[in-house]
Amino acid sequence: MLKYESEIIGENPQKLVVFLHGYNGNLDDHAYAINWIKQYLENSVFCVPLAPETCDKNPQKKQWFGMLKYDGQNRRFSADTNTSEIFEIYNQTQDEMSARAAEINDLIHELQQQYGFSAETTYIMGFSQGAMLALYAALSDKNISGGVFMLSGIVAAEKQLSQKISAFPHVYMFHGENDMKVQYKTLAFSDNWLTRHNIPHDVFTYPELSHKMCEAEIVKICDIINKKTADGS
Repeated sequence: MLKYESEIIGENPQKLVVFLHGYNGNLDDHAYAINWIKQYLENSVFCVPLAPETCDKNPQKKQWFGMLKYDGQNRRFSADTNTSEIFEIYNQTQDEMSARAAEINDLIHELQQQYGFSAETTYIMGFSQGAMLALYAALSDKNISGGVFMLSGIVAAEKQLSQKISAFPHVYMFHGENDMKVQYKTLAFSDNWLTRHNIPHDVFTYPELSHKMCEAEIVKICDIINKKTADGS
């Protein structure tokens, strides 16, 4: 079972919210965003799993799956690399993506049973590689129907995921227009992919934002989650 940190926010938790950190990261790297989430989220069980692998490019950090073996030259970061090639790089991750998504879903099942939450009151969000994994986990299982929040992510392993869709939660994509790590130009393909697969979704873009999270994104996400819980929708 994955290691994780959790916190009960408020006196009457009504929902489970899971946050997945990014590649070459750890909880300290994301503390600024995690603190915002804790500030703006209401009446929740908030869980932050820790990726189980030592990062292949930095032994001090973590990864959900390695990228050097798929893209040793970091072609996915280059402005000269076209969108199709970027998605082909991420299509190579399908086996690891599927395995990690299953682990995330196992953890969510356990937390739902522990706290008595349903799929309808379960939400998942992630940054970068965590966003990719959050989407894959939510679409390939039926235990996360509250919503999926992708911060600076793409539809990774999209060819395999097309064959594994078993749920249609609402997806919210957030992306900075200055992002060159998960390049902003990939957003149009992800948007179109969700449309073609009948996944309800919304897109929010931020002109000055690079590959990081901003407070405005977190405020928007927490507002959506809090309102959906209050409305019972």
